[in-house]
Amino acid sequence: MTSASCAYPAVPAEDRAVLGARLSAPDLRLPAGVFTLATCLRVEVVVEGPRRRLDDVVGDLFGALPPGTIVREDADVTTHLFRIAAGLESPVLGEREILTQFRQAVADAQGRLSGALTKMLQTAVAAGRGARDRLPESPHGSLAVVAAQLVGPAPAVAVLGAGRMATAAAEALGSLPAPPDVTVVARAPEKVRLPGVAVWPFDRVGEALRRLPAVISATSAKGFLMDEASMAAILRTRDAPLTLVDLAMPPDFPVTESDLVHYLPIDRVAARAAKHRQLDEVDGFVEEEAASAWSRYRNVDDVGPLIAELYRSVDGVVSDTVDRFATKLADPADVEILRRAVRTAARTLVSRPVGRIHEADRPGELAAVVAEVFGIDA
Repeated sequence: MTSASCAYPAVPAEDRAVLGARLSAPDLRLPAGVFTLATCLRVEVVVEGPRRRLDDVVGDLFGALPPGTIVREDADVTTHLFRIAAGLESPVLGEREILTQFRQAVADAQGRLSGALTKMLQTAVAAGRGARDRLPESPHGSLAVVAAQLVGPAPAVAVLGAGRMATAAAEALGSLPAPPDVTVVARAPEKVRLPGVAVWPFDRVGEALRRLPAVISATSAKGFLMDEASMAAILRTRDAPLTLVDLAMPPDFPVTESDLVHYLPIDRVAARAAKHRQLDEVDGFVEEEAASAWSRYRNVDDVGPLIAELYRSVDGVVSDTVDRFATKLADPADVEILRRAVRTAARTLVSRPVGRIHEADRPGELAAVVAEVFGIDA
């Protein structure tokens, strides 16, 4: 198993945006055995196979990977994935959104991955939840909360967008000790269900930029909301400073900085996120879970043939048993009912040792014992 990681801060936002756009293309068809994760701060590609297969996959997807990409292999891939799910690779320690995004990526990959890799990724999600139970309460909870704190002193703030990040920012603004007046600017204003906020239609984006002292932008647009010339024309009408926080990926606005505009793209927000590194227990927990999951995944090739042979042996016993009793049944339909009942009972019984093999830290050793008990040549 190998992976390529294009993540903040090693890979700039503009490069990550290009990769993320490719992964979100409607015509994209990922091959079997490939898991991808694309968030505002990272793009991860994991393949079941050696480095040469990773090179083939990323070549087909992206052509080339940007400088700063990190390639990992085998156990290092597993540990990295578990740390991502746990929020230990996020600027905001224990970030809530990343676990949701990771879980959704696993769900989207269903049917494309082997059972062993799917199980590993599901275990990473469970470990992510367990890590959060062990983390101290963070003063920040996500980049949306950090953004809210950055603009919080302003008396009024516009939030552009109504997705998960934008909603989190609006809610965080409302939870500040001295909440500002919040206006949500959305493409479907009738669907916004946030108490205590004003709601504007999206054609008032320019008005928000002209009038309000702070704007947090977090839309899911595939490119800039307006070109540089239109942006400059709007900003020339201002006579007071604007703080513009751009949480979108790709960015919602071209880079804009002047005496009146303080522009904070997502990487600068991430850089300001406070870290609390009292993490010995959490790091240890995640690494142990990752090591155990890697051991189970690695041993699938060793125990897979044995498990397949075990089920073939069971099916043979079922067939012999049904044939022996079939002559005592007058109705052929009863024979089929008997066959299904015996097969279900036999496979249910065998599924218990098989399950223990998959859960074991050393599945090969337990598989050898099971093979001996059932008289199978492993």
